[in-house]
Amino acid sequence: MARYLLRRLLSGLIVLFLFVSALFFAVQALLPGDFVGQYSLQLSPDEAQEVRELLGLDMTLWQQYLNWLARLLRGDLGFTYTWRGPGSPVLEIIKEVLPATILVFGFGTVMAFLLGQWLGKVTAWRGPGFLSGSVTFGAIMLYTAFPPWLAFLLIHFITTKLGLHSQSITLSPRWLLSEVSQTEVMIKMIIGLIAVLIVILAVDNLIRRWLGRRLPLFISLPLIIAGWIVSWYWYDFVPLAAEILLQAALPTLAYTLLTFGEIMVIMRTSMTDTLHEVYIQTARAKGLPDRVVRDHHAARNALLPVISKLVTGLPFLLTGLVMIERTLGSTGVGTTLFYAVGMQNVTLMLGMIIAIGVFSLFTRLILDIIIAALDPRIRIKPELSGRFQ
Repeated sequence: MARYLLRRLLSGLIVLFLFVSALFFAVQALLPGDFVGQYSLQLSPDEAQEVRELLGLDMTLWQQYLNWLARLLRGDLGFTYTWRGPGSPVLEIIKEVLPATILVFGFGTVMAFLLGQWLGKVTAWRGPGFLSGSVTFGAIMLYTAFPPWLAFLLIHFITTKLGLHSQSITLSPRWLLSEVSQTEVMIKMIIGLIAVLIVILAVDNLIRRWLGRRLPLFISLPLIIAGWIVSWYWYDFVPLAAEILLQAALPTLAYTLLTFGEIMVIMRTSMTDTLHEVYIQTARAKGLPDRVVRDHHAARNALLPVISKLVTGLPFLLTGLVMIERTLGSTGVGTTLFYAVGMQNVTLMLGMIIAIGVFSLFTRLILDIIIAALDPRIRIKPELSGRFQ
């Protein structure tokens, strides 16, 4: 299994490198002019040439690429472009905006998965009917919705119908008086959540070994939430964490509505096929309760296609999140990437795409591990791992 994951990691990094390299040349060839050309009315020809020399834009395209590649091999993503010369390091900007995207993506994906798989298994178990058909129609409509349209619709509903207004948390007096930045708080929130998840998974594994049962979701989920809130008290930033979650609520809701529909449809289809398997009929013949047959026999195997779809569709999910962030104007990778493309800030744009690609790659590896844990039939032996590329 370790060799298989290592091969997946290396192949993913190679594909990401080739994609970013091709994008480097495509952007330079397709976009007219360069970054400095946007300030032609503010800079004299001599000043514009000086800025181009400072940014390295006076070199040939291959020289720019080789310089960028040499920095990349050293772990340096370069500096952003400014009309005065090199600006902030791209890596520092990624560290500032990536936690917000990870927070929204993590919450939204978990909520979409829980809602989609629950609605999928319930509608499949109930069979055809008005309620099942209506829920399925609504899920498909949300899944096929254009992300900016859905975001604008949510803004209209929240501001016009509910009378609520979203304000930037960076203007809050708490942040003006706080000794820590918003990015630091989000990073510690993510670390705290990961630590709580590891503890809960360890406890669940011990209970499964000793008692032969797992922690029910209605117990493990409240424990995760409670443990996460306790970590806020540990770091002593409860009000700041609450404001971050409040600010992230709207993009998280939009991303969840955009994502759960596909999960639900795949879960319902997979669950319907599973209901005709022999082991389901055997479980029913043994007199097991319908809830046990549905949740512990049918739904467990029906989850595999859902997670497999998440693995293959992860880049499309991130694309939807990027568009939602840009539409709502929330801080994250999406707004930064759109800014970089619009300003022809090539180093910043490539840095954002590398960050998205690496995050997507590691998330896929985690989902591969989850799939292997759910289905013993696809456990990969070391001597067979070379066959799976």
